[in-house]
Amino acid sequence: MNLNDVRLFIQVVEHNSFTSAADKLGIQKSTISRRIAQLEDDLGVRLLQRTTRKLSLTDEGSDLYHRCQPLLDELDGIQDDLTSRQEEPKGRLRITMPPEIGIFIMNEIIAGFMKRYPLIHLDIELSPRLVDLVEEGIDLALRVGELDDSSLIGRKIAVAKANLYASAAYIREYGEPQTPADLIQHQCIGTNLSANEWSFENWNDGKPFPVNFRLRANSLSFCREIILQDMGIGRLPPSFCADDVSSGRIKQVLSDYKVPMVGIHALYPSRRHLNPKVRLFIDFMIEGLSSTVLLTEPV
Repeated sequence: MNLNDVRLFIQVVEHNSFTSAADKLGIQKSTISRRIAQLEDDLGVRLLQRTTRKLSLTDEGSDLYHRCQPLLDELDGIQDDLTSRQEEPKGRLRITMPPEIGIFIMNEIIAGFMKRYPLIHLDIELSPRLVDLVEEGIDLALRVGELDDSSLIGRKIAVAKANLYASAAYIREYGEPQTPADLIQHQCIGTNLSANEWSFENWNDGKPFPVNFRLRANSLSFCREIILQDMGIGRLPPSFCADDVSSGRIKQVLSDYKVPMVGIHALYPSRRHLNPKVRLFIDFMIEGLSSTVLLTEPV
C-alpha cells in the first residue's frame, strides 16, 4: 500500500470530489483516479462508489479513511515540528474572527505576533459570518458561543463575561428590574439573532426564559450604542461600558444574578493537520490572553 496513494484517497474523501481534490492539489483528475484505482488493486477492495453525480465510501473505504487519516495527520505534524525547528516560520496565515474580538482583544496580540514572526503574513477577516474554513481556504477561525460544526476541531482559549446594563435615563423612565422575571416587562437589547431567551446560572435552575427583545443585532458595539440611546436593557462585557458606568450614564442591573460566561474558541478544519503557523499563533494568542482583561478570562 502506497502512502501517497492513501493521501490522495483522503483528499478525495474530504473534498467529496475527484475534481475538487485535483484542483486543490494542482494535479490532473485522471492522475488521482488512476492512483486510487491502483490503491484499490493493491488492497483488493473497492473503496469508492462512483456515479456521474455522486461519490460515496464503501464500508472498506470508510474503514481505511477513519484509520489512516489521523495517522497521516500525525506524520505531517511530526514533519512540520521538525522543519519548524530548523527555519524561521514564514508564509501566509488566514484568520477570521468577529469584529469586536478583533478590535478589542486581538489587535495587540496580532501586532505582537507580527513583530515576533516577521516572515509570516496575515490575512484577517473581521466578520460575524460563519465562514466555511475548508471551502474558503481559511486556516483559523475565532468563534464565540456554542459550537455546532462537528467538522471542525479546536480549542477553547478564553471565556467572555457579561452583565446586564441599562442607561440611567431608561431606568428613570421604566424602573429597574428586581428579578429576571421582571425583564418581560422591559425592552431588551440582544446580540444573538437566533435566540429569544436569556438565562442566569442562579435563577430558574439555569433554564433559559423568554424576554422582550425590542432589538437584536450581531454587533456588541451597536447594542452598546442603542443602550446609550436609552432604548433598553442589554447584555455586554463589563469592559465595553466601564467608562459609562463610572460616569453614571450606564448602570448595571440585576447584579445579584449571574449571566453565564461564553466560550471563545480557536477552530481549524479537522480534516487536515494543524500546520505550524496555526500552532504558533494559537500558542502566542493564549500567552497574550493571559494578560488581557478587556473581554475575557483565559482558560
